Amino acid sequence: MYDQLKVLEKTLLEVKKQYQLVSQELNRLKQQPNVDPKELSSLKNKLDSSHTERDQLKQQLIELDKRYQSLAEAHHMIGEDQDKLQKQLSDLQQQNKALQQENTNLNQENQDIIKQNNDLQEKNQLAAERTQVVLQRLTLIDQMES
Repeated sequence: MYDQLKVLEKTLLEVKKQYQLVSQELNRLKQQPNVDPKELSSLKNKLDSSHTERDQLKQQLIELDKRYQSLAEAHHMIGEDQDKLQKQLSDLQQQNKALQQENTNLNQENQDIIKQNNDLQEKNQLAAERTQVVLQRLTLIDQMES
């Protein structure tokens, strides 16, 4: 077990030593960062292109917003027109119903007049026949007296 503790102690010392080396390197890099001009240029280009892309997307957003507003306005106007047309349709349906009722009433009146006309024609026919009979009798009486 003692050997194991020695090995563990040795490993621990090595880890400590590596930690110190890495810490020193990290501190050094923090103090004096190592800048690669190519990498810096590449990052600047990426930043510039991302700014350009952002600006383009902002412009697209503005255009889409304008289109949306235009469509919303058109939708509102269509809704108003639809309401007006719906009211017109309702009014016309009401007028149509009234005209159909009036037509039904006029047809009924027409039927009544036709019936009255037929009744009068029958009475006229009977009167004409009776008048004919009376005329024939008067003619006979006149002939007998002459």
